[in-house]
Amino acid sequence: MTAGLHHLGVRVAELERAVAFYRELGAEPLAREFTLDPAAAALAMNTDREVRVALLGFPDGSGIELFEFGEPAPQWCAPPEPAARLPHLGIRVDDVDAALARAEAAGGQRLWNRPKQWGPVRVVYLRDPDGTVLELLDAPLRAVADVVAP
Repeated sequence: MTAGLHHLGVRVAELERAVAFYRELGAEPLAREFTLDPAAAALAMNTDREVRVALLGFPDGSGIELFEFGEPAPQWCAPPEPAARLPHLGIRVDDVDAALARAEAAGGQRLWNRPKQWGPVRVVYLRDPDGTVLELLDAPLRAVADVVAP
Protein backbone atom coordinates (compact mmCIF):
# COMPACT_ATOMS: atom_id res chain seq x y z
CA MET A 1 0.00 0.00 0.00
CA THR A 2 1.22 3.50 -0.78
CA ALA A 3 0.31 6.22 1.70
CA GLY A 4 1.36 9.81 2.15
CA LEU A 5 0.06 13.28 2.78
CA HIS A 6 -2.30 14.15 -0.06
CA HIS A 7 -3.46 17.62 0.96
CA LEU A 8 -4.69 19.69 3.84
CA GLY A 9 -7.86 21.76 3.56
CA VAL A 10 -7.73 25.21 5.15
CA ARG A 11 -10.51 27.76 5.57
CA VAL A 12 -9.43 31.28 4.57
CA ALA A 13 -11.06 34.71 4.67
CA GLU A 14 -9.71 36.00 1.34
CA LEU A 15 -8.81 33.45 -1.30
CA GLU A 16 -6.49 35.65 -3.39
CA ARG A 17 -4.51 36.75 -0.32
CA ALA A 18 -4.16 33.14 0.85
CA VAL A 19 -3.03 31.93 -2.59
CA ALA A 20 -0.39 34.69 -2.73
CA PHE A 21 0.81 33.78 0.77
CA TYR A 22 1.23 30.04 0.09
CA ARG A 23 2.90 30.75 -3.26
CA GLU A 24 5.61 32.52 -1.25
CA LEU A 25 6.20 29.20 0.52
CA GLY A 26 6.63 27.23 -2.70
CA ALA A 27 3.07 26.14 -3.49
CA GLU A 28 1.88 26.54 -7.08
CA PRO A 29 -1.68 26.60 -8.40
CA LEU A 30 -2.69 23.25 -9.86
CA ALA A 31 -5.80 24.65 -11.55
CA ARG A 32 -7.66 27.91 -11.87
CA GLU A 33 -9.54 28.96 -8.77
CA PHE A 34 -13.17 27.92 -9.02
CA THR A 35 -16.48 28.63 -7.36
CA LEU A 36 -19.06 26.12 -6.25
CA ASP A 37 -22.44 27.78 -6.62
CA PRO A 38 -24.93 27.16 -3.78
CA ALA A 39 -26.45 24.09 -5.49
CA ALA A 40 -23.05 22.47 -6.10
CA ALA A 41 -21.83 23.50 -2.64
CA ALA A 42 -24.87 21.82 -1.10
CA LEU A 43 -23.83 18.54 -2.70
CA ALA A 44 -20.06 18.80 -2.25
CA MET A 45 -19.67 20.81 0.96
CA ASN A 46 -22.99 20.48 2.84
CA THR A 47 -23.66 24.23 2.72
CA ASP A 48 -26.08 26.42 0.82
CA ARG A 49 -23.52 29.22 0.47
CA GLU A 50 -21.14 29.88 -2.39
CA VAL A 51 -17.68 28.36 -1.85
CA ARG A 52 -14.53 29.56 -3.62
CA VAL A 53 -11.70 27.03 -3.88
CA ALA A 54 -8.02 27.04 -4.85
CA LEU A 55 -5.88 23.91 -5.21
CA LEU A 56 -2.15 24.44 -4.68
CA GLY A 57 0.61 21.85 -4.92
CA PHE A 58 4.04 21.57 -3.34
CA PRO A 59 7.01 20.12 -5.22
CA ASP A 60 6.80 16.83 -3.27
CA GLY A 61 3.30 16.15 -4.64
CA SER A 62 1.37 17.11 -1.50
CA GLY A 63 -0.90 20.10 -1.51
CA ILE A 64 -3.20 22.53 0.19
CA GLU A 65 -6.84 23.16 -0.64
CA LEU A 66 -8.01 26.66 0.28
CA PHE A 67 -11.71 27.32 0.94
CA GLU A 68 -13.40 30.73 1.14
CA PHE A 69 -16.96 30.24 2.37
CA GLY A 70 -19.79 32.70 1.91
CA GLU A 71 -21.17 33.90 5.22
CA PRO A 72 -22.40 32.44 7.34
CA ALA A 73 -19.96 29.57 6.98
CA PRO A 74 -21.39 26.08 7.54
CA GLN A 75 -21.50 24.95 11.14
CA TRP A 76 -19.27 21.93 10.44
CA CYS A 77 -16.31 24.16 9.56
CA ALA A 78 -16.70 26.53 12.51
CA PRO A 79 -13.60 26.78 14.67
CA PRO A 80 -13.49 23.70 16.90
CA GLU A 81 -12.72 23.69 20.57
CA PRO A 82 -9.03 24.51 21.08
CA ALA A 83 -8.29 20.98 22.30
CA ALA A 84 -9.57 19.58 18.99
CA ARG A 85 -7.54 21.91 16.74
CA LEU A 86 -4.75 20.74 14.51
CA PRO A 87 -1.81 22.46 16.21
CA HIS A 88 0.07 23.35 13.00
CA LEU A 89 0.87 22.60 9.38
CA GLY A 90 4.52 21.73 8.71
CA ILE A 91 5.93 22.92 5.37
CA ARG A 92 9.36 21.84 4.16
CA VAL A 93 11.32 24.66 2.52
CA ASP A 94 14.87 24.92 1.18
CA ASP A 95 15.80 27.99 3.26
CA VAL A 96 13.85 28.70 6.47
CA ASP A 97 15.11 32.26 6.88
CA ALA A 98 14.29 33.23 3.29
CA ALA A 99 10.87 31.54 3.42
CA LEU A 100 10.09 33.31 6.70
CA ALA A 101 11.00 36.67 5.19
CA ARG A 102 8.74 36.01 2.18
CA ALA A 103 5.91 34.83 4.45
CA GLU A 104 6.16 37.93 6.63
CA ALA A 105 6.18 40.19 3.57
CA ALA A 106 3.00 38.41 2.42
CA GLY A 107 1.19 39.00 5.72
CA GLY A 108 2.44 36.16 7.93
CA GLN A 109 3.29 36.77 11.58
CA ARG A 110 6.22 35.04 13.23
CA LEU A 111 5.48 33.31 16.51
CA TRP A 112 9.09 32.73 17.50
CA ASN A 113 11.52 35.64 17.68
CA ARG A 114 13.90 33.80 15.34
CA PRO A 115 14.37 30.42 13.63
CA LYS A 116 16.06 27.79 15.79
CA GLN A 117 18.41 24.96 15.03
CA TRP A 118 17.19 21.56 16.22
CA GLY A 119 20.01 19.17 15.44
CA PRO A 120 20.40 19.32 11.65
CA VAL A 121 16.93 20.92 11.22
CA ARG A 122 16.29 24.67 11.08
CA VAL A 123 12.74 25.50 12.19
CA VAL A 124 10.40 28.41 12.98
CA TYR A 125 6.69 28.83 13.72
CA LEU A 126 4.43 31.53 12.27
CA ARG A 127 0.77 32.26 11.50
CA ASP A 128 -0.61 32.74 8.02
CA PRO A 129 -2.88 35.78 7.44
CA ASP A 130 -5.93 33.72 8.51
CA GLY A 131 -4.38 32.51 11.77
CA THR A 132 -3.38 28.98 10.71
CA VAL A 133 -0.18 28.05 12.53
CA LEU A 134 2.64 26.92 10.24
CA GLU A 135 6.01 25.35 10.96
CA LEU A 136 8.74 25.92 8.38
CA LEU A 137 11.47 23.26 8.33
CA ASP A 138 14.44 22.67 6.03
CA ALA A 139 14.67 18.90 6.42
CA PRO A 140 12.34 15.88 6.16
CA LEU A 141 10.38 14.50 9.11
CA ARG A 142 12.92 11.64 9.36
CA ALA A 143 15.58 14.20 10.42
CA VAL A 144 13.29 15.42 13.20
CA ALA A 145 12.64 11.85 14.32
CA ASP A 146 16.40 11.18 14.39
CA VAL A 147 16.87 14.14 16.76
CA VAL A 148 14.16 13.12 19.24
CA ALA A 149 14.70 9.35 19.14
CA PRO A 150 17.99 8.46 17.45
